[in-house]
Amino acid sequence: MKNILILCCALISFNLFAEIRFVRVMFYGDASTTATIGWDQLNVEAEYLYIDTLPLDTTHLNNCIDKFIQRKDKGMNNHFVELENLKADTRYYFCVKDKNGFSKSFYFHTVPNTPNTPLAFVAGGDSRTRSAVRRQANLLVAKLKPHAVLFDGDYTAIDTPNEWIQWFDDWSLTVGQDGRITPIVPSRGNHERTNKVMVNIFNVPSKRVYYSTQFGGGLLNLVVLNSEIWKGGAQTWFLRNNLEKHKDFTWSVPMYHRPMRPHVKHKKEMQTQYKHFVPVFEAYKNVRLAIECDSHTCKSTWPILKCEEGENCEEGFVRDDSLGIVYVGEGCWGAPPRAADDQKSWTRNADMNDSFKYIFVYPNKIEVRTILYSNAQEVEEVDPENRFVLPQGIQLWEPSNGAVVTIEPLQ
Repeated sequence: MKNILILCCALISFNLFAEIRFVRVMFYGDASTTATIGWDQLNVEAEYLYIDTLPLDTTHLNNCIDKFIQRKDKGMNNHFVELENLKADTRYYFCVKDKNGFSKSFYFHTVPNTPNTPLAFVAGGDSRTRSAVRRQANLLVAKLKPHAVLFDGDYTAIDTPNEWIQWFDDWSLTVGQDGRITPIVPSRGNHERTNKVMVNIFNVPSKRVYYSTQFGGGLLNLVVLNSEIWKGGAQTWFLRNNLEKHKDFTWSVPMYHRPMRPHVKHKKEMQTQYKHFVPVFEAYKNVRLAIECDSHTCKSTWPILKCEEGENCEEGFVRDDSLGIVYVGEGCWGAPPRAADDQKSWTRNADMNDSFKYIFVYPNKIEVRTILYSNAQEVEEVDPENRFVLPQGIQLWEPSNGAVVTIEPLQ
């Protein structure tokens, strides 16, 4: 359902509050012109969602939506509004009304629609069990103010209602004190027991939980894959068709939960992903970075390509600084960290820590930093007008080969 705004007005007071919680925004499709708003509606039914490009006036509200997608799951009565035809690079304020009153006002920002404007992302996953630890990561998201969070699966440990409610309670720390919401682009991990939970909780646009989101006009095509279902067949066809469709974008970045070659010994190699995904990645020169999670460790590789044999071929990859793809991640958003005890000849650096990736996407390069978030309380807030200056107090992982992984496009 795509909602068309209808004009309506209300003389209101904010003395009473709507019974909602867990407000979130998702980016699917074109992040310059579309967004999905979601929340958990408690006890009474929602009547309207009000939205505007100006701060909401407490005595006069325009532009309301009165039809919602409803999905009940994990102890929540989730409501979603799918928005389209939004203005690029614009702040959208919104609130929800039910018979008890109005919610507080929130806002999100659509992405610029030009490939010449750099973008900032936080990327990571595996927030499963340590609530206090992931809360620090969430607080730092609110301070960094990225254009979006690329969350790569394993939200909870065993996918129970209580765990999801706790997860969303913790996730509320990503909302700024002024109501700013950082949109999320979610993928499925192995601790999400079904595809259905991703549909019911995040309203993902594909029942099989693979899709893509475009950022910055032709700057970035993010391809979200599902490592928990069959990798060949329909999913590989989707991947190939999507990369072909967006081959003229400056960058295409695949994101999926399970790593091709884990850097933790007891984690299994993902042979079907290696067989079906990697050849497609390597067929498109704008795929220079891939985001992975699952192992609860921290790694960045050198640029690597698929290989079958040869002196420097290890576990099916060989370093190639000219043509290779950099694989980063392995998931440290609050799940218990594990030792990086399975490093390869093409591993740039790997270590055990609590961290996420901070990614700057430019027209002429991508910069990947690893942020150690345990001191989130001490980090200054980023100025959105000067987003690419690191804030005071931020802690970087500074391994032997440097704190910044720089990736350049192929010519």
